[in-house]
Amino acid sequence: MTRTTSARHTDILNGYKEGGSRFNDWAREKLGEFTLLDWSWGHIKMRWEIDDRFVMPDGVMFGGHIASVADHVAGLAAMTVLTADKERFRTSRLETNYFRPLTMPLAMIEGRVVNAAKTLIHVEADFKNAQEKLAVRVNAVQVRRMTG
Repeated sequence: MTRTTSARHTDILNGYKEGGSRFNDWAREKLGEFTLLDWSWGHIKMRWEIDDRFVMPDGVMFGGHIASVADHVAGLAAMTVLTADKERFRTSRLETNYFRPLTMPLAMIEGRVVNAAKTLIHVEADFKNAQEKLAVRVNAVQVRRMTG
C-alpha cells in the first residue's frame, strides 16, 4: 500500500499552508482565520484565530459554527491520505463533542486519520482552547469517491 498523498492534494494542502490559495480565501470568509501549521500523511495541525463574527453575546463560540469548522478540519485531514488525483470525498458522519466553551482569541487544532480504508476514511480532531485544554473532539467519517 502506498503512503504518498497525491500530487493534486499535496498541492492543495501546501497552498493552504502557504496561505494564498482559494481555500484560504473561502475559509477566511466563511469560517474564520485559519493557519495550517503542518501536515503529513494522516495528520494536520492548525491554528484558528477566533474573531467576533462567530462569538455569541456571552463571548462563547456558537456550537453550530464549531461543527462547520469541524467538517472543514476533518476534510483537510482526510485529504492527506488521498493517493490518486481523481479521488474526492464527502462527509458521511460528523459527531462533535463539546467539553468546555471555545472563546476568543484562538483554538489549536490537531486532526488525525484513525483509519483509511478503500471506501471510508475515519478522522478524529481535537480543538484546544487558549489555555491548552480540550474543548471539542470531533469524529468524522468521509466516503471516498473517484471523479472522471
